[in-house]
Amino acid sequence: MNVQNPNLGQQAANAPQQESGKQKRRVKNFLLQPLIQVKLGFYSIVLAFLFCIAIGGILYFHLSKFMSIVLELTDVQEEVSDLLHIYMSGAWLWLGLAMVVFLFINILVSVIFTHKLVGPTYAFRRHLQNLAQGRYDTRTYLRKNDAFKEVAMELNRLSEVLEEQAKQKR
Repeated sequence: MNVQNPNLGQQAANAPQQESGKQKRRVKNFLLQPLIQVKLGFYSIVLAFLFCIAIGGILYFHLSKFMSIVLELTDVQEEVSDLLHIYMSGAWLWLGLAMVVFLFINILVSVIFTHKLVGPTYAFRRHLQNLAQGRYDTRTYLRKNDAFKEVAMELNRLSEVLEEQAKQKR
């Protein structure tokens, strides 16, 4: 995402720019609108956590029933009980690890996708500020996988129309 304007001068010097004119990635740019991004990510994480708890509860309930049935059907209950507890403790460890990995991946995906949604709005806001200041040669360029590409195209078209109208008035 980027707003390019060759006439910005000092404003361009203040913003981190690469040679291509695109804005550099910085850690402080990772959360563009923290309240919205954190809120959406939080909802996703809470839902994922509740899902993990529900899956764990369902498995615990059914495996406990299964263990009690197996213990009733065997003559060596103590040995079988010890073996089942050893097996189940390993299974719970792996299930817990899988849940932690799932939650971590969910957090990462939430941040990435909210950035693709919020990032374009940041570029649109800068573009609209430039238009309000009479800089009609400004254009918005979004990243490959950003949302709202159609809006960016229409905003760029508006800039072109305003730029032509401004040239005709001169």
